[in-house]
Amino acid sequence: MSAYILSFIGFLSGIILLFKLKPPQSKTIQHHQKISIIIPARNESLRIPFLLKSLEKCPHEIIVVDDESEDDTALIAASYGAKVIQTEARPQGIKGKPWALLCGVEHATHDIILLLDADTIIQPGGLDKILTIYLETETPLSIQPYHHMKKSYERLSVLFNLVVVMASNTYQLFNKKQKISAFFGPTQMMKKQEFIHYASKKDVNTKVLEDIELGKSILKDNIQIRSIIGQGIVSFRMYPEGIIAVLKGFGKNFATGAIAINVWVTIWISLWLSGIYATINAVIQGIIYSEFVYSIILYMLQGLLLYVTSRHIGNFKVSLVLLFPIHALFFLLTFIYSIITIYILKTNQWKGRQV
Repeated sequence: MSAYILSFIGFLSGIILLFKLKPPQSKTIQHHQKISIIIPARNESLRIPFLLKSLEKCPHEIIVVDDESEDDTALIAASYGAKVIQTEARPQGIKGKPWALLCGVEHATHDIILLLDADTIIQPGGLDKILTIYLETETPLSIQPYHHMKKSYERLSVLFNLVVVMASNTYQLFNKKQKISAFFGPTQMMKKQEFIHYASKKDVNTKVLEDIELGKSILKDNIQIRSIIGQGIVSFRMYPEGIIAVLKGFGKNFATGAIAINVWVTIWISLWLSGIYATINAVIQGIIYSEFVYSIILYMLQGLLLYVTSRHIGNFKVSLVLLFPIHALFFLLTFIYSIITIYILKTNQWKGRQV
C-alpha cells in the first residue's frame, strides 16, 4: 500500500511543479535595437553551422569564442561571417565555458548581450521574441531550448529535461510571486556590464554549473531573474553522437546540480521522482499479487503526466505513456554514473577537458 501512496504523492508533486508549463505568450515586436550575440565554442564544428545558419540574416553582432578547439570550429564560424576570437590564457581555477564567455563579452560592442550555446538553433522570429520578453522587465533572462530529437535513444533524456525545468521554479502552481530559483545555461540575455560583474566572481566562474551559480549570485542582490522554456523561440539537439554521449553529457554535472538548486524545490522534485519509481514498484506488486486496478491507474496517470508536460519541452512521443519505466531506469543509471565519476573516481571529463 505504501507504494501506491508514494506514487500518488509523486504524481501530485509533478502537477504542482509543472502546473503553469506553457510556451511564452508575449506578443512579438520587431526591434531595431542592436545586441551582441556571444557563442562559446569548443570542438563544435559539427553543431555550430546549424546555429550560424539560423542567424544568417540577423542584423546583430555575432562573436564566436574559439575555446582551444582542435577541429575547424574557428574556420567554419568565420565562413559564416562571424567575428571569431580566441580565448586568452585561462586563469587557474576558472572553468572553460565561463572564461570563454567573459572573453567574448569583453569584445561586445552593444549594451545588451545574448549568450548562446553552440548547439542551439534560433527559430524564425526567435531573436525578436527573446528581445521582446527581455525588454518587458530588463532583468536577466534565461531560456531552456526546445529539445529537438531524431533518434529513439535521445528521448531517454525526458526526465533530465523535466528536472531542469522544474528546478527553475518558474511554472510551479504556488509560485505567485515568480520566485525563480535557477538560471538556464544554453540561452541567456542581460546587460553586458551586468554579466561581467557577476560572471567575474569566483563563486560563479570556478564552478561547473556556472549558470546556476550566476543566477544565485544575481538573486543575492535582490535582482529578479526570469527563466522560461524556449518552445517556438530556440531549440537544440543535444547529443546526436549516440547513447554514450547522452550518458556522459548529463552525467558530467547532474549529481552536482542536484545539490545546487533551491532546497524546497529539490524536495518537491525528489517526491516527484520517488513517485515514478513507486509506480513501477506498484505495478510489479500488482503482477505478483494479481491486484492490477490501482497500479494500472497510477501507471497511466504517471505516463500521461510525463507526456503532456514533456511535449512542451521537446518532441517526445506518445509512447512515453507506456515506456516511461525505461526512461526512469536510464535516469537512475546516469545519476549513479555521475556520482561515481564526480565524487569517487574524480575522472569527470567533457570534450577532452577535466570538469
